[in-house]
Amino acid sequence: MDTARADPSSDAARRAAGELLRRYRDSVYLWCFRYVRDHERALDMAQEVLLSAYERLGQFQERSAFSSWLFAIARNRCLNEMRRDAWRDDAELDALPDPGPSVADRIDAELRDGRLAALANAVLDPLERRAVWLRYAERMPVEGITSLLGLDQKSGARGLLQRARRKLRLAIDREEEDGTPRGGDS
Repeated sequence: MDTARADPSSDAARRAAGELLRRYRDSVYLWCFRYVRDHERALDMAQEVLLSAYERLGQFQERSAFSSWLFAIARNRCLNEMRRDAWRDDAELDALPDPGPSVADRIDAELRDGRLAALANAVLDPLERRAVWLRYAERMPVEGITSLLGLDQKSGARGLLQRARRKLRLAIDREEEDGTPRGGDS
């Protein structure tokens, strides 16, 4: 970090900054992808975030971790992109009928009131809970979860999430039948 900020015009500083940002390239891409759900747009946005961070590296004051600073830039870029999309799409959206809450919104509501979280703690193993959290609370793509958790590429997070959903569905059904959450394997 110090080398990258010392003399921005030197070759050593450019190499150090390039290596520093290269470490975060995939994470920044995944962050952007969670917002836009489009591979090409996420790549473009990630590149813009990294370029912006490179240009502003001298402004980093080390009041927080470098990654926090970098992801604040990424978050702001993603929010700006979403605002621009919302402004552009408002006319089209107003003409559509309201479909009601999405699955993700329903899961978020369940997580907020604690019901699903309690069921997840009761019936899921720690890896399943982490995958469910990353997918539904963090909105991470399945491929990103597979990579982050170091899962087998063949079935990856998709299989893990399917198993977790089956367990949760059974627990919800049992709870609705008798009003008490139950743990256990399915």
